[in-house]
Amino acid sequence: MIRVMLVDDHRIFRQGIATLFTPVDDMEVVAECGEGRAAVQLAAKIHADIIVMDISLPDIDGIEASKKILAQNPDTRILLLSMHKDPILVEKALEAGINGYVVKDDAFDNLIYAIRALQRDEKFINLSFDSMPSPPKTPPSQQLLTQREEEIVEQICEGHSSKAIANNLFISIKTVETHRANIMEKLGVKNVAQLVKYAIKKGIIEA
Repeated sequence: MIRVMLVDDHRIFRQGIATLFTPVDDMEVVAECGEGRAAVQLAAKIHADIIVMDISLPDIDGIEASKKILAQNPDTRILLLSMHKDPILVEKALEAGINGYVVKDDAFDNLIYAIRALQRDEKFINLSFDSMPSPPKTPPSQQLLTQREEEIVEQICEGHSSKAIANNLFISIKTVETHRANIMEKLGVKNVAQLVKYAIKKGIIEA
């Protein structure tokens, strides 16, 4: 179970974010607060896996609070929320050891996927940051998909149903469906035809 702590001074927004976790069976919100210093104190007691941290807080900002939290618990992963699409803020966040940055406008679409990425020890930055430095060039299939996800892509492209994939890979149907949704979101594809095109282009399957 992924233990999540929410930090945001807007109670209604925080409650809205909390509702995203209701249908997710491997995540739970274990703590909430609305101030930076309170977040530092709470994090020391709760030891959440992921902290979703607003950047604009009434006492100390989210980056400063994150630095203090990471100093006392370096294994905590922090996902910063901001109203601003500002590359400078992203750079400051990364320099502070923060693992991800999500614009609030996109939070309801990206938050669950971002948390999963952080749990896998990956960074997550909104794709809308066109001015961010390009990451090191690696084969896209290796950069975007895990080995398990590539296995599932191959099975999907071969026409197997979720039930058949689950049987072939010895996992549950629910796990297959979760992977499938994550794959589609990662790659920005809408249907199997687009997925097949991607898989051929990246050498996951042969044409």
